[in-house]
Parts: sequence; structure tokens; C-alpha cells
Amino acid sequence: MKKLAAQPLYKQVIREVMSAVEAGEWHDEESLPSEIELGIRFGVSQGTVRKALDSLVNEGILYRRQGVGTFVAGMNDFLARGHFQSLTGVDGLVPRIELLGCVRIHAGEQLADILGLRRGATLWQVRRLLRIAGNVVGLEEMLLPEAGFPNLDIRRIRELKGNLRELCWRDFGVRLRDGEVRYRAVAASQSEARLLLVDVNEPLLQLVRLARDFEGKPQVWSVAWLKTDTMAFEPAQYA
Repeated sequence: MKKLAAQPLYKQVIREVMSAVEAGEWHDEESLPSEIELGIRFGVSQGTVRKALDSLVNEGILYRRQGVGTFVAGMNDFLARGHFQSLTGVDGLVPRIELLGCVRIHAGEQLADILGLRRGATLWQVRRLLRIAGNVVGLEEMLLPEAGFPNLDIRRIRELKGNLRELCWRDFGVRLRDGEVRYRAVAASQSEARLLLVDVNEPLLQLVRLARDFEGKPQVWSVAWLKTDTMAFEPAQYA
């Protein structure tokens, strides 16, 4: 690794590890070499490597298995991998995904600001339902710029079961990392009530996420509304 005096060593290691992941040197769910081996490879101390890996773990690019090692986080679908747990304690159930559609819309001021676009820029709006035993339990809306993802194909989205994270990487070479999930209680609007088969103003759990690429550029804005009157949503955890 060519060392740059103007940048801390651990950040240079972060850059090298991310470049290797993007290049496919280490695949999803594959373990990285040990910290000692990486230290030798990059010409830095084990402590510097550990600091770099800690940062990447915190960002969700890598994850650790206690006593096993550090792994590349896969292009997992956040909602599809989660579980809906009955309030009575029955084992959690994984939802089935139903793609509703993919249409073009224009970014208002707020969305343009979030995604770093000009107002009125064309966006793809991808919507899908989550079902448990046939019953609708959630609705998700995902928005991404048409300029970065031209000719988005609904058949391809359906083939990947609505997993935009995987589609962005496989079809457009853009690898995403999820930011922090924001949870809040909201009242169902008329649009959400119609699709979730609930009354207007019924309480829902809203999940908001902004996925960025490895360079920090905003790429996909996601908002989900979940029915939690009889089931609780539990995000998937790495083993």
C-alpha cells in the first residue's frame, strides 16, 4: 500500500479494503484474512488494521462472528431478511415480497435535497408489499435517481425479489451500504391505508433508510410502513 502522509493510516487501510471488496477479491459472506495478515499486506500494525475494520463493521460493510473472523456483509434485503414476531411469542416469520410496480416520478424539494439532486430530477419509484401467510403486513417505497440507474427493468427487479441493493451492484456496479434505520410511529395516510388495508390514521411503524455508495454518495431512499398491531418487526442479526 502506498502511504499518504496527509491521511491517517487506518483510513488508507479502509480505502484498500473497500477497493478489494468492490473488485470482488473477497465475496459476500466470505471471511477476510486475519488482522495480522492484512497488516503485513498493507505494511501497517495490527492495531491500525483493527481500527479500520471496526469502522467498516460500524458502517455495515463488514461484520464479525465471535471467535471466527471478519466477513464481508452480503447484499442483504433489510426487510425481507427481517422477522415478524407474534406478540404471543410464536417463532418469527419471514415475509413474502410482492412487487407492486416501478414508475418514474419527479423529485420534490425534500427528496432532491436528500439524494443530492436538482429539484424535478427524474426518480424511479419502486413499491412492494410484505405479506405473512397471505396477509399484508408492510409497504415499502424505494426511490433512486434515473440518471444513475437508466433503463431499470421491472422484470429484473421481480427476478431479484425487489432486492434493489443486489440489483444496483449486479447490473450497475454500484455497491450500497445502508445507513442508520430511523423508526417512528406515524398515522396511515389515505394511500398507505388503501394498500395496507387499514383505516386512515391507524398507527403504523415507519422505517426510513438512506443507502449510500462506498464513496458516500446518496443512492436509494427507502420508506417502509409496517402493521405492528399483532406482530412485532425484528431486524435480522448476523450470527
